[in-house]
Amino acid sequence: KLQVFRKARRRGLPDRIWHGGARAMAMKIEFPENYAFVFVPLALSWIMNLFLTVQVAVGRKRYGVNYPNLYAPPGHKDGDKFNCIQRAHQNTLESWSMVMVTMLAVGLVYPMSAAAAGSAWVLGRFVYGFGYALGNPAFRIPGGLLSHVGDWPLMGMAIRIAYNVMTDPAAVKSAKAFAKESTGLEL
Repeated sequence: KLQVFRKARRRGLPDRIWHGGARAMAMKIEFPENYAFVFVPLALSWIMNLFLTVQVAVGRKRYGVNYPNLYAPPGHKDGDKFNCIQRAHQNTLESWSMVMVTMLAVGLVYPMSAAAAGSAWVLGRFVYGFGYALGNPAFRIPGGLLSHVGDWPLMGMAIRIAYNVMTDPAAVKSAKAFAKESTGLEL
């Protein structure tokens, strides 16, 4: 396969990709100015997850909650303390992927706003995890609110983009043409 690629390059075909004997055109993808900023909260989210993971590992040792138990068994003397730590991590994992995917997608239209919202969400999850780990579920509230300063604007931007697409005459025309071509139905 490498030889095929080298032969293609020697023949002066830099705009083509050769893979497995098949030829395809290379496609240039352009991102909006400042899109790279969305990678800051993305990278910080991995550090945030590591922070929460370490909290759980330390909590397991401190409170004697062994694997394979996800949470402390019923009646465990320090069950509530450990479960607060574990719940902070689990709750974050439940939304982490969707928030980051939404941030990356919305960043294609609103890069700086998406990066700012993503950063607020990540900071909120740090505060949430730290507060919840103090053993009182009420201490998670400030971090939860700060997280929503990040995820709610991302949802709003995604909805705005979708609305703009659905109400754009050119997009509606394309959708109708696609429906007619694919299904034979005229909308």
